[in-house]
Formats: sequence, structure tokens, C-alpha cells
Amino acid sequence: YQRRVRGDVASGSILRRFRGHESVVNCVKFNKSSNMLLSGGNDSTVRMMDLKSRSYEPVQILDDAKDSITSIDISDDEIIVGSVDGRVRVYDIRMGKLHEDFVGESVTNVCFSKDYQSVIVSSSDNTVRLIDKTSGQLLNDYSGHTHSKLQLQAASWFDDSAVISTCEKSKVFIWDLIRGEIKQTLELPVLAQTLSVHPSRYQLLTGDISGKILLWITKGEKKPEEGEGAKSMSCWALPPR
Repeated sequence: YQRRVRGDVASGSILRRFRGHESVVNCVKFNKSSNMLLSGGNDSTVRMMDLKSRSYEPVQILDDAKDSITSIDISDDEIIVGSVDGRVRVYDIRMGKLHEDFVGESVTNVCFSKDYQSVIVSSSDNTVRLIDKTSGQLLNDYSGHTHSKLQLQAASWFDDSAVISTCEKSKVFIWDLIRGEIKQTLELPVLAQTLSVHPSRYQLLTGDISGKILLWITKGEKKPEEGEGAKSMSCWALPPR
């Protein structure tokens, strides 16, 4: 079984192929300097590839998970991994340590908060959790959306003022990160499983099952007052190239 890395976005040509996973690859992630590629699959492993090397084999394999890997995120010195086995694993690269937290239900998405002090965990029990990265303490949880069957994504605004998640009922939920209250729901034309937040503005991209990418932006295109977040948003469909 092979996985592919498409390096030339303009032409879509395959620059390199990497060997490794014994089953379907569910997630891939570059590190910040883009010299390492991490991938997770149904074979319960995370494989790390050195893009500067000519080798087609992984430089390291993380095989602690007991079920499929669903999500990966990486900082300068830590890797977080979500798995169907209901656990979130934080690998400290510098110290060579593993911190493991049991959520219970299948974990479908993990990501760092923007300050890298917490982990946002989306799981199939209709709950998004905010967990302290170091201690594993549950800081807050967010509910009201439907998430029990599909792999959905969650994230936070660039300033960590809110947590955002897609929903199986064709909505996006936005919660206040501190209070845990629903601030806003965005109605989608069809189901969206993936989202991406802007690095410095209250803007959001959603990708839906019809093949469309929708851009959500604060009405008036003005940044809300500090602490207000995006209370009211408008949507534009991005035209295909």
C-alpha cells in the first residue's frame, strides 16, 4: 500500500510516493517547517517521513494506538493524535514522553488551541472538549450539535475566543470558549465535514459534500470588538478555478 504526496499544486503531478501504511490513510500533516510529513491510518499507526531524505521509508512509527488514527496536529515540539480507541495522545518530541488521555468515545478530530496550551477534541458522543495539554484536565465541554456517526472537524478562532465545529445536521456551531455557551449557529445548504479558520480574522471556510467551499465572514467585514467574536456572519461561495 502506498500513499502519495502531491507537491506541484498547479499541475497536480506526483512528486514523491511513500511506502508504509498497511491500510487506508485517514489524515496527513506537515510540520511548521514543512520538512516532515506525518500520516495516520486504519493500521493504527502514525508514520513520520523526512522530506529532505531520499528514503521512501518512515523515520519513525508511532504505534501506541489500539484502533484507527483519525486526526493529527503538530507544534514545534509536540504531536497530538486522535484515535477511534477513544484516546488522545500527546507526544513530547524533545523529552521523548507520551501523555495519554481517555475520552471514552471515538475521537474524530484533535487540534491545538491557538496558544498551544490546550487541545480541542471532537468525539462521536455529540461533544467537543477542551483539555489541558499538560495535565489532561477537562477545562470545558461544548454540546448542542449532532455528532455520532461521521468524522467532523473542530477548531478555535485565531484569538481562542470561541470553539467551532461542524454538525451532522448541516450546521456549524460556535461556542464561547470560556462560558461554553452557543454564540451562533450557521445554516449550511448541505452537510460540511471539514472547516478551516483564518489565522488573523474572524473568517471561516467550510467544505461540503456537494463539492463546494463556502467562505463565512463577519458582516460588514469589520473586526468585532475585543471579546465579541463573530456574532453575525455572511456567506459567499468561492468560485472554482
